[in-house]
Amino acid sequence: MLIKALCEYADKLEESSEERLPQGWSYQNISYRIMLTDSGEISDILDIRQEKKEVTNKGKEKAVKQTVSIILPERTQKSSIDSNIIEHRPLYIFGLNYDKGSFTTQDKTSKARKSHEAFVKRNLEFFDGLDSPVCNAFRKFLERWSPEEETQNKILCDLGKDYSNSYYAFGLDGARGNLEDDEQFRKKYDEYITQDQEPQQGSELYQCSITGIASPTARIHDKIKFPGGNSTGCVLVGMKEPAFESYGKSQSYNSSISEAAMKKYTLALNYLLSDKNHRILINDMAVVFFAMKNDDSAECDEFSFIFGDTKSGQEQMTEQGINGAVQKASSGIIGDTESVQRISADNDVQFYIAGLTANSSRLCQKFFCKGRFGDMINNLKKHQQDMKIDEGQRSVSFFSIASQLKPPRSKDTTIAPPLMTSIVLSAINGTKYPHALLENVIRRIKTDRDGENEHYTKLNSVRAGIIKACLNRKYNKEEITMHLNEQNYDPAYVCGRLFAVLEKIQQDQANGKLSSTIKDSYFSSAASKPSSVLPKLVQLSQHHLDKLSEPSRIYYNKLVGSIIDLLDDSFPQTLGLDGQGRFIIGYYQQNKALYTTNSENRKDG
Repeated sequence: MLIKALCEYADKLEESSEERLPQGWSYQNISYRIMLTDSGEISDILDIRQEKKEVTNKGKEKAVKQTVSIILPERTQKSSIDSNIIEHRPLYIFGLNYDKGSFTTQDKTSKARKSHEAFVKRNLEFFDGLDSPVCNAFRKFLERWSPEEETQNKILCDLGKDYSNSYYAFGLDGARGNLEDDEQFRKKYDEYITQDQEPQQGSELYQCSITGIASPTARIHDKIKFPGGNSTGCVLVGMKEPAFESYGKSQSYNSSISEAAMKKYTLALNYLLSDKNHRILINDMAVVFFAMKNDDSAECDEFSFIFGDTKSGQEQMTEQGINGAVQKASSGIIGDTESVQRISADNDVQFYIAGLTANSSRLCQKFFCKGRFGDMINNLKKHQQDMKIDEGQRSVSFFSIASQLKPPRSKDTTIAPPLMTSIVLSAINGTKYPHALLENVIRRIKTDRDGENEHYTKLNSVRAGIIKACLNRKYNKEEITMHLNEQNYDPAYVCGRLFAVLEKIQQDQANGKLSSTIKDSYFSSAASKPSSVLPKLVQLSQHHLDKLSEPSRIYYNKLVGSIIDLLDDSFPQTLGLDGQGRFIIGYYQQNKALYTTNSENRKDG
């Protein structure tokens, strides 16, 4: 289904004049442009990257240089030495390795020499007969450039470390034109592509599983460039081993995807993954999304805003912001009050979402969703409402959820992809959250420790909100409300409330000068086995009460007594996972209510 949807989306891109990509061409990110003189010498290498401001995960703004995407002849998909028509890779263009601040032609496999020779040979053959200023300059560069004589080239030395990590294009000195835009070159290349696309004599035609049309089947599928993944790319469809062969078909002939369909889906997927308006990264998973229309910018902007794009700082969005975004979208408006922009967001359009991960050579589809755009937006809005446990709480991005599930001192910064996949699907489809989510967050709360010098806390609004959302969706009712619910008589919830009051008594008698509280020593065991811990803590609290003023002592005595009365003087022996979640929520809400009351009393006084 994903490949079929991508092929349809590629057709939509073709219909859009702004996104039209000629057959046989591809987008390539470029950092530098090599400026050639009429005699083929390098006059300069211009940095054409654009400086833009981005928001980091910590909410800080920083300036970064972004590459420029240009259209070049389709890039080779081979991992072996194979040159493109008009190269972009430095090793092929210059034939030099950059090592410890200096350039050299030497390497163990002579790859630099072989790559440059392949580049020169193929491009001299192709550019033979072309007669334009930029084509002549390029051909002369190919003929005169000698890597052995250019190891001290000042222009290359000025690039430094950027040399190896950047891609290049060619232009004629004096802003007289770029090589890839030359009219003669484009005409010859388009004729070359037309001849290359014709079916080879004797090739067999099979019915394409995507289009249903009998056409040549793709043997090898083009590479997908995954953000942060293998620089050479990976494949979504690929069968190399004999174990995958069936009915006498080897390699990707098993997929029965035609060459034309393969070109379409790889083009569309590479476009989506390279465009930050069409994908969001959650740890090592990329979530790509698109609407089946020519211009889906309105739908994608709204989706990423509500979904929580951490790269744009959108995890800081408040509930009011979510509601405002949905209301504006329904009336065809998006943006802030200072710059309101009319859009064409269509709640009835078909919207697609896919989660993808990558290893060294393959792309793995974790999930794929298709549905009405308006329904998905409403489900995401409900997800944010379910995760909210405090008034004025900022929205909770999936990145934030993932960060709360990881051991603080673990070097592994990711969580299990199946768990992240289940969480995202629950939010998009409006279904129950995975049991493992509740299990993981409770484990973290019971295991982690608070500390002045720590970068994490045992219990915060995000973790409490996750528990609230999991329990309410599991039992399909608002079992846990936004605020402290004194009418909630669930024993686990009541025990959590009691623990919060006992801790507050301990803190008050010490005037906040404690290095640790009963939470640091007894929280985990109290949440699991209340009957073995709480009676002892209640008895201990009497010694703390004796040190308080009479008004405070009376207040806390009444509060502790009223809470214990709800338990009928019987503490639960053990609490299961759901019960531990209710205990934690009871503690969190009672603790917040106690501090809110104290703060209000201080203001009144």
